[in-house]
Amino acid sequence: MIEKIPFDLSGFANSVVRKIWLLQRSYNWQLVLPHNINGIIGIFVSQYCQDVKFGDYSMNTLSMLRYGPQQRFYAGLEEIDSASLHFVCPVDNSVLDYFYGWRELVIDKNGYYYPKNNYKKTIYVGTYDRSGIQSINFEFQGCFPKTKPKFDLSYKSDGFLEVDIGLSVDRINTKSVIGGVQKAIVGAVGEVVKGAVSAVQAGIGKLEF
Repeated sequence: MIEKIPFDLSGFANSVVRKIWLLQRSYNWQLVLPHNINGIIGIFVSQYCQDVKFGDYSMNTLSMLRYGPQQRFYAGLEEIDSASLHFVCPVDNSVLDYFYGWRELVIDKNGYYYPKNNYKKTIYVGTYDRSGIQSINFEFQGCFPKTKPKFDLSYKSDGFLEVDIGLSVDRINTKSVIGGVQKAIVGAVGEVVKGAVSAVQAGIGKLEF
């Protein structure tokens, strides 16, 4: 979609300036679980994932530091309310074995928690444009399953067995490949515009009336 920009960004009248909208598609994505858990490679489990949901990012708590009569406020910890994966289960039971094995890395048979470094993992979700080039990469840091798979078995339907996995996530980082290229282009254009404006201003300053 091409649309005319309603104002002049460069400072010079130009009626041919256009704005192009390139919108991201939601269906072109890939989950990557790059870990060997319970003897099962996460990359092979990733292909059975049908949905990934995460958010909301919020800082609901506000902390206060008091120093004498002065008060200073700063943001609390980032809260990620939900992150979940939805899988269809293959007949080899690899999805369930993988996540049950991951859960066993969290709590031992006596009900004690292991150190978090023992079970927290990093997973990735990449989105791609129509040409297959990766546009955004989401990095989920400090992940581990906080719920075990739930089953809804019924003779009323003959659909696939599907499970939802709830995740605990410490932090989600995003990296945009296209955005990085765009920043470089905008920076270069900005320098050209600044140079042109400076040249015009210098020329106006030399005019004598």
